[in-house]
Amino acid sequence: MPSSPPSVRPMLAALLTVLLLTSSVLVSGPATLLPAAHAAPGALTELTPRVPSAPPPTAEDSPVSMDLVSLTPTSLAPGGTLEAQIDVTNTSSEPLPALTLELRTRTARVTDREVLSTWQSDTSAQPVGEAIASSGARDRLDPGESTVLTVQIDAAELGYSEAPYYWGTRRLALTVAAEEDPLATLRTFVVWRPLEAEDRITQSVLLPLASEDASAMVTDPEGFETSLAAGRLASVRELARREGVDWWMDPALLDPPRMPVDADGTSSTPPPTEAEDAQTIPEYAPEPRSAELATLLEDAADERTVLSMPYARSDTISLRAAGAEQLTEVVRERGDQAWEDSGIAPRGSALRVDGAHADADALEAVLAAGGTAAIVPSSSLRRDPSSSVTPSSVGVYPSTREEGDELTLLAPDPELSSEFSLLTGSSDAEQIRQRLLAETATIASEYTLAPRHLLISPSTDAVLDPAAAGAALDAMEEAPWLVSGSTSTLLDAADQQEWTGDPRSESGELYALGRIDPVGVHPSGPSETGSWEHLAGAEDPQLLDPAALTELQDAWTEVDTLATAMEDDAPLDAPRREILAGTSIRWRGAPEIPATRAQEASALSTALQDRIQVVPASGYNVISDAVSVPITISNGLDTPITVRIEVTSDKPLVQVGKPAVVEVPARGQLDAAVDVEAIANGSVTLTTVVTTTDGRPLTAPVRVPLTVNPSWENWTTLLLVIAMGLLVVLGVARARRTGAATRAPGFAGPEDPEELARSGRSTPDRAPGADPAPDPASAPTEEDRS
Repeated sequence: MPSSPPSVRPMLAALLTVLLLTSSVLVSGPATLLPAAHAAPGALTELTPRVPSAPPPTAEDSPVSMDLVSLTPTSLAPGGTLEAQIDVTNTSSEPLPALTLELRTRTARVTDREVLSTWQSDTSAQPVGEAIASSGARDRLDPGESTVLTVQIDAAELGYSEAPYYWGTRRLALTVAAEEDPLATLRTFVVWRPLEAEDRITQSVLLPLASEDASAMVTDPEGFETSLAAGRLASVRELARREGVDWWMDPALLDPPRMPVDADGTSSTPPPTEAEDAQTIPEYAPEPRSAELATLLEDAADERTVLSMPYARSDTISLRAAGAEQLTEVVRERGDQAWEDSGIAPRGSALRVDGAHADADALEAVLAAGGTAAIVPSSSLRRDPSSSVTPSSVGVYPSTREEGDELTLLAPDPELSSEFSLLTGSSDAEQIRQRLLAETATIASEYTLAPRHLLISPSTDAVLDPAAAGAALDAMEEAPWLVSGSTSTLLDAADQQEWTGDPRSESGELYALGRIDPVGVHPSGPSETGSWEHLAGAEDPQLLDPAALTELQDAWTEVDTLATAMEDDAPLDAPRREILAGTSIRWRGAPEIPATRAQEASALSTALQDRIQVVPASGYNVISDAVSVPITISNGLDTPITVRIEVTSDKPLVQVGKPAVVEVPARGQLDAAVDVEAIANGSVTLTTVVTTTDGRPLTAPVRVPLTVNPSWENWTTLLLVIAMGLLVVLGVARARRTGAATRAPGFAGPEDPEELARSGRSTPDRAPGADPAPDPASAPTEEDRS
């Protein structure tokens, strides 16, 4: 809150107005008025469009380039010393003599943020006013050579008022001169903060954590490694460890896909069509580098607010508009599962609405797509983006289409967010740091009694340099006018709707945007100087091509069909990730990329599915009423499959039994039998298709001819019986015709005991012995003879 007493505030306001009107010519030391006729060339020329809030590059015709190395302290107080260091490079073809660094300042406090943009966008070499400090001279700087020039000045010599209510942003001009001839000028800021000043504002930073392409480990392994080493994912890894920042995160970062891994644990992704050793089944495990990052994020998630992006940054609004309901549900389920498995509970599901696309329809689309929060530039939710008091970055949008539905609005400051997005390592990080401090100090010094909470959220596409972003965050932590807060405070305010619309309220409630009706949502964008303003109309958001999304959904259906049959569907993680990454909002305006992803995923799925085959036979012959026809199924996948064998006939000459459900081992074959019952003679074609257990086909139809002759079996039996009967009849007839005389005579005599014992046959004894002596008792008597 301001430290100035209420009785003097009107007088201060009038004084500030006068100071602003004269700020273009007011300098420290003796005031100097510069007539327009003698203004430096180019000082009043029209500014050309540039990247919003970016410090402008040195003019192309300048003989030197300037890079701000440091400007200390973060907060300058009475008794302190201001020091600036500039890295100067001779970009001309001639040596430069007697180089010095000169410092100039404006004593008036900046109260209008547009003044910051105007000041920093000035690239003219000629400064205004006299220098109040300069560095020692560098005798000579040869072409291509660089040097660091340092200028210092005591705070008392700057001429700033020590009254606490005059604290705030001051403008600085740092000029490189050769023999007192200005060569180039860099315009920056310092924050003047007397110790008695008490104004403060809460700020929080919501970092977007996502990869450029959620399927890069599959589609571009080399690019994925580069990103981990020194790109987007390296930035995510380093900044995620930092305390005091909140996350808007893609849950795909927590869900590493399973991929083949080598013995040393590194991922291996051979094409599925390559010939492989049938005895070697690769092991599938979460991609090692992705798993390492996921573990880091899980460990670092405590004590911070986390909001969820759609899985793989999926453009859920485009999916819904295209009628891709299956993919919409898959994106939701995959995200929910990733959060559950990680143990992180996100505060809500948020979608970003670009300022140029912001209107009531865009917010309704977020609600319809299942979002609970929208991240919208505050310039699109304020009646006047340049108004004198900046509200807290939160509001609520009540739906006009679904009664009772409300959307939480997180409204980051667009200028601060754009500036933070420039901390990529390729820009002057110290200049951006000073601009961030100047912007926040200007906001904090605005006249208000109600507390405020400012949100900064850089672009999702910005690849932040961890060192540059970390230094800026450190500076904001050191700034005495900033209090580090949590984004959850803004979400709590939206849930409870406890806020005030009066900046001078002393209730202790946040001064916030409040409830925003449809007419209060405006498209907005940066002006030529970088300050944000309302646009005449909302731009077309260029949703993803519906045809491409339909192709992606068809590819998902193919993969899902194959997964139903597999005992372990790890080999399908790669095509699944590629499909979902193809729905990313990043591909808006590039319909060829989702279409290509759909084709690649479909080809990969087809290659895997082609590993399931029916091994055809040359043909079958059926000569009985019922037979079991053998069907051979080959499984070239790395996991067992459970499938159903469906056999049909093109003619009703046979009746095929119920489909057989079988399990085929990984990299193996199985011979299954299908019952076929013959009804009539003829030739038919049997068609065999391997399907999932719920009937979705996995293989192309395989057709085999079948010859059916069920009567052959009955006629053969009949003919055998008739033949045997005929043989019996012929034997009997022959015996009757020939009579007994033709038979061998009967033989009576002793049997051969040896032959009988050996073979069991009764044969006469060929060497009979002498008749034994008759027994007298048995001899016949005379009476017997008569």
